[in-house]
Amino acid sequence: MKIFLTLGLLILPGLTAAAPLALERELNDLHLDVEISELDTDTQAGIESGRVQVMITNHERFKVACQLHPGATEASPGLDSTPITIIAPEGRRALTMSGEYGDSTLNALLRCIRDE
Repeated sequence: MKIFLTLGLLILPGLTAAAPLALERELNDLHLDVEISELDTDTQAGIESGRVQVMITNHERFKVACQLHPGATEASPGLDSTPITIIAPEGRRALTMSGEYGDSTLNALLRCIRDE
């Protein structure tokens, strides 16, 4: 019984932490792994300022092109789409997005297509 309680207490902090990025994905049936991490954050008077990283691993036999777009509800004009990033077959690349936003979670869209 004590083991289950201890495990539950260890898992709880991970469940309550807010994700740095709510990511909508348009992967167009491509076989990609997507990992999200928070690089740094500064909070001031209800405004979050920070940078998040999306790491993409391409498991296809062809190049893919990916781009991050800020969510439609983001308040700051400082959030722009990232440049298009080409990921080689079996390659791995990071896309980052930064800016100020009014919520503790940044909303974004990741769009990836086959690169011809």
